[in-house]
Amino acid sequence: MKSLKTLSLLILSLVLFCSFSLKDSPSYVGKWKGKDKGDIGYLTLTKDGYALFEFNGQIMGGKSFTRDGTEASMHYEVEKKENYYHIDFIVKKVKDEETLGTLQGIFKMNSESQMVLALGFDGSARPTNFETDQITLNKID
Repeated sequence: MKSLKTLSLLILSLVLFCSFSLKDSPSYVGKWKGKDKGDIGYLTLTKDGYALFEFNGQIMGGKSFTRDGTEASMHYEVEKKENYYHIDFIVKKVKDEETLGTLQGIFKMNSESQMVLALGFDGSARPTNFETDQITLNKID
């Protein structure tokens, strides 16, 4: 009788455990591919908060890259808003973590595999909508 009770508890625990799916990371984490004016580029957002841009075989970002002769890293921070996200790409010196620059943007998820991203280039303010300077990215990894 005791073993039947133990077996029942084990089966119940297994059913409860399997019925809930826990995600390792948010849906925006991964490698994304986009096309802008015929040019193809990539954006990678890692689980540990690093961002990489890849364009024409050149990679900028990640844990370590060279910017103007200085070893730097590029991090990203995301803040959930009501219908979209704020995203900041922050470039810091590796040596002392001094911030070298920040690129502000917004994005929304059309699905688990499609993101629309708008960035405020050249030091401009964070975009407030997706009407200009936006790109649609598709998840590839």
